[in-house]
Amino acid sequence: MRRVLTGAPALVGTAVVGGALLVAGCSSSSSSAAGGASTATAAAAPVTVRLGYLANITHAPALLAVKNGYFTKELGSAGTVKTSVFTSGTQETTAILAGQLDAAYVGPNPAINAWQKSNGTAIKIVSGVATGGASVVVKPAVSSATQLKGQ
Repeated sequence: MRRVLTGAPALVGTAVVGGALLVAGCSSSSSSAAGGASTATAAAAPVTVRLGYLANITHAPALLAVKNGYFTKELGSAGTVKTSVFTSGTQETTAILAGQLDAAYVGPNPAINAWQKSNGTAIKIVSGVATGGASVVVKPAVSSATQLKGQ
């Protein structure tokens, strides 16, 4: 079964909405091949979407979506979201490859590594999530870029 990873650069606002739609999509009921109607079993059985992310600023879209209840709102009565917080992308992709997560927000390197480890069969990268995950920080005394020349 393919798992879903999100993580390459894109717009943050789009990512939050996209993530909410992703979770909602994971919960949608199955359609029968004959008539396209939802099966009674799928409609009656709420799903639990297991979502992983890192608790740091580069995963702000996930943090905001969880905090503001976007995933829960999009799922409605179709199911719930069970979140798991990780301290590294390596731990997170290990969990997704082990079948412990259904979807995850990860950076590009762990996503590529997971894809490679599974020969492209265990995960699918479906969306970018954030741009500019890293920033240049300086000492308070530095007030312009010219002060960094030669440093």
